[in-house]
Amino acid sequence: MEVFELITGMARTEENLIQSAEELNKAIDHIIQLIQDSCSLYLAGSFPSSVFLSITACEEVAKAHIGSFTDGKHPVKNGRNVFRDHKTKHKMAALPTVPMGQRLEEALGKSELQKIMNMAQNSGFNQTRENALYFQRENSKLVVPTEKIDKKLARSLALFAIEVFDDALVGITNHSYKMDNITDALFETVKNT
Repeated sequence: MEVFELITGMARTEENLIQSAEELNKAIDHIIQLIQDSCSLYLAGSFPSSVFLSITACEEVAKAHIGSFTDGKHPVKNGRNVFRDHKTKHKMAALPTVPMGQRLEEALGKSELQKIMNMAQNSGFNQTRENALYFQRENSKLVVPTEKIDKKLARSLALFAIEVFDDALVGITNHSYKMDNITDALFETVKNT
């Protein structure tokens, strides 16, 4: 099911995930903390943990963005909640409006931005999350997250998470504008590494 079709098919109920501007601001504060932590870990050289938190921030942005309008119950699959489905949240975060601005493309380059958008829309974030968290056996040898996640990917995903936040949530509440000042500064810091 296409992401727009999924979103428009979700029920609007009195049980929406987010039910007030105050609750949205609370969710925004949580997202900002994830982004700040991701950027701090990136700047400290902890690239796998940074990647995990960047992807988590994208998921939480999707929930906050859509959660004001729905409870997340899937319109077709009974008992399924899209807010608990990583793949769906990744698609909802990577809406076509994210790459429309200049700053992300200028920071990453067109091909890297397309790669990240493709990863989000086609299950690549799921594998990346797992690579960032878990060691595993591959070709008869143990592989740890630091062997799978590099600085370039961590940088790209930190900047992507910031842009996803900016695209989806900045401007919805006055508080979101204040938080945008924080993420804009983080964007510039990470971009210049």
